[in-house]
Amino acid sequence: MASLGGGSAWAQSEAASVKLGNGINFTPTLSVDLAQDDNVTLSETDKVESLVAKVRPNFLLTAEDGVSAYSVSYALAKGEYFDSKDDNYLDHFLDGDAFWELNFRHRLALHGSYTNGHDARGSGFSLGRGDLLDEPDRYHSSDFGAVYSYGAESAKGQIDIELGTADLDYAGGVRTRERDRGTGYGGITFNYNAGGKTKVLAEITRREVTYDYTAMDAESLDSAEMNYRAGVTWEGTAQTTGRVKVGLRTKDFDSSTRDDFSGAGWEAGVRWVPLTYSAFDFSTARRSRESWGDGDFIDVQNYAVTWHHSWAERFSTQLTFDHELNDYRGVETDREETVNSSQLRMSYQMQRWLSFSAGVSLSDQDSTREGFDYEKNLTFIGIQASL
Repeated sequence: MASLGGGSAWAQSEAASVKLGNGINFTPTLSVDLAQDDNVTLSETDKVESLVAKVRPNFLLTAEDGVSAYSVSYALAKGEYFDSKDDNYLDHFLDGDAFWELNFRHRLALHGSYTNGHDARGSGFSLGRGDLLDEPDRYHSSDFGAVYSYGAESAKGQIDIELGTADLDYAGGVRTRERDRGTGYGGITFNYNAGGKTKVLAEITRREVTYDYTAMDAESLDSAEMNYRAGVTWEGTAQTTGRVKVGLRTKDFDSSTRDDFSGAGWEAGVRWVPLTYSAFDFSTARRSRESWGDGDFIDVQNYAVTWHHSWAERFSTQLTFDHELNDYRGVETDREETVNSSQLRMSYQMQRWLSFSAGVSLSDQDSTREGFDYEKNLTFIGIQASL
């Protein structure tokens, strides 16, 4: 929901940049957190408790010349568990974006990302079985895409055409090779200017998922997913800004032994600003998630609300509640999971370039399968610094 934008008193001060010349700016930032985690591996029993230190430096290069814009960022994330060394990690993130306004009717945007990351023990494919691993699951992922837009900003209609490809490869060899996959995606969106800052939209998107390996005694998970949605976007109307898209989604499997799916899908996010120093973000989505090793895929529903409030010029809080329903489709024994999480974060802006934070995060999962329930409590303090 942060992408809904809009100035606010509770927003963190913008980091300062170093001007390198030729319109290029360099912006470094650093965050350091210390947290007490009472269930590192999300286990129902035999919980692992540990103090963890997390460090994340980020380096951003940007450039603009009026009709084009470019950005490249690199981040490193290091986690050190003092009482559970098996869970230590070191991740790398590289992102790049480019935008060209070719003329008043034609625009082109490119995006690329690469991640050398991990799934924490007890999450994703190891949910309920984190204690069986002696280290987090490592993976490499990449995503490259382009969006071509046609239509003047002042015109009644604009068309966006998107094409892209994504790849996911786990580093566990034979144990994890059935997770590796490539995804080709594309879509077309028509936006109609309904007046003011309101647009009506209609879109069609397609994702083709191809797995690198299928075991001899298993059926392929290769599939094609379609989304047909209509919606509306608006900005600054009656103290709200938002986007709502609702429609039909389908998932057709290459294997005839797996049941094809057709059902509702949606995506919505609304920011309500009743006061200059207080705002509420509401979001919900229903989408398909690839299988975590059980069933054909996961039908996911998510609902979240976040309250931002600035109590004083330098002190603000953020309170978040999140509710998620995961329905595993195509399993022999029904498997459904309800995940509830909440977080309170308090922030103090000591200087424009320096802020402190502290808070608590609570989460729990209730599953119809034995051994998949868990509760997790985490308290943290942190520091965020920039130039």
